[in-house]
Amino acid sequence: MKKFLKISALSISGVLVVALAYAYISFNFYSPNDPEVAVDKAKLAYYHESWEECRDAFRMQAEKMRERFDSVELFSVPITSQTDNDLTIDFCYIPASDTTKKLVLINSGTHGIEGYVGSAVQQMLMNEFFEEEMLSEVGLLMVHGMNAWGFKNERRFTENNVDLNRNYGLDEALYQTKNDGFVVLYDMLTPKGELNMNSLENRFFLITAIRQIAQKGMPALLQAFAQGQYQFEEGIYFGGFKAEQQMAILSKVIQDKAEPYQTILNLDLHTGFGERGELHLFPNPVDDPVLKQKMETVFKDYEINWGDSDNFYTVSGQFVEYIGELMPEKTSIPMLMEFGTLNTSSTMGAVKSAHISITENQGAHYGYKSEKDREKVKAGYYEMFYPPSEKWRTNAITISKEMMTSIMKNYQEL
Repeated sequence: MKKFLKISALSISGVLVVALAYAYISFNFYSPNDPEVAVDKAKLAYYHESWEECRDAFRMQAEKMRERFDSVELFSVPITSQTDNDLTIDFCYIPASDTTKKLVLINSGTHGIEGYVGSAVQQMLMNEFFEEEMLSEVGLLMVHGMNAWGFKNERRFTENNVDLNRNYGLDEALYQTKNDGFVVLYDMLTPKGELNMNSLENRFFLITAIRQIAQKGMPALLQAFAQGQYQFEEGIYFGGFKAEQQMAILSKVIQDKAEPYQTILNLDLHTGFGERGELHLFPNPVDDPVLKQKMETVFKDYEINWGDSDNFYTVSGQFVEYIGELMPEKTSIPMLMEFGTLNTSSTMGAVKSAHISITENQGAHYGYKSEKDREKVKAGYYEMFYPPSEKWRTNAITISKEMMTSIMKNYQEL
């Protein structure tokens, strides 16, 4: 009986694989349902279609804040590039008017292309949310477009192919971190040559991925894929061989502006991972019970995924955690906020997300067989990190404002 059940299970499993593969090959596009919300043109006005437009809009909203606040500092720091002399990280700082106990830092564009949504949220907060009484006991530091090159060139990575959210750390041992799982999957995750979306490898990627899931399990694959790797500069999630220039820039600015404050709330805006239409809270696991309690207090109205589920991974070299390393004498409350796009908790969503990342990386390094291949990859990349859906974009602004209302109230009372 046991043997029969085993054979039946394998047969059913085989049928499912074939069915999923057929669906994937037939459509080769995974688009989950959007949230049921009414499209709001006023909210959509915060979104733009180029890095330059986003930067201009951020600067404009920051300038408008001078009308409501006595002290507003606006400044830009240039990013050195081999190909572009107009890249900047832009800052808006408003000191707390009555006390210097708490500072909130809101950052966008750690992962370049994800900055479109982060920028829209920052613009909304500056235009609609922050008022004088709110910042009487809390200072505000906005960081726009940390990865300006990736933002402008619609990639997650820097000009050196470095994932900035795997690059931050005081200890240079970070850049010697081993990711053995990535090494095992190197050929699958880092294909060479011109990208052909109609190749057998791409048409049957789902089958390859499901086989790996069956052998190693989803948690192990997620960890190998997204933890960060420091060995292959042509690979995805490359954390770098050394610190990128953004680390020195952000370290100087944050140390300067945060110097008078006792507590810093670090909010880093991202897109991609999680359920579509939801704004997720994804910190790395926290061992310090005091810090964990503070995080649970600030975000008490929302679920925090502490990294203990099967569909989660831990990350090396995160920006929000680096701030605590940089200023250990202060209380640093880190939180990565992620707007979900492709339902990555599902097998189909996780596999499609991985495939999009792999093909985009291959095309960026080795080119595309045809313009159609390039357009298909770009469409997938947008769906994953900057969905064109007006419902999705409207919802992202709405839930951001709702969550920030809760966060700021709880943080002020902390």
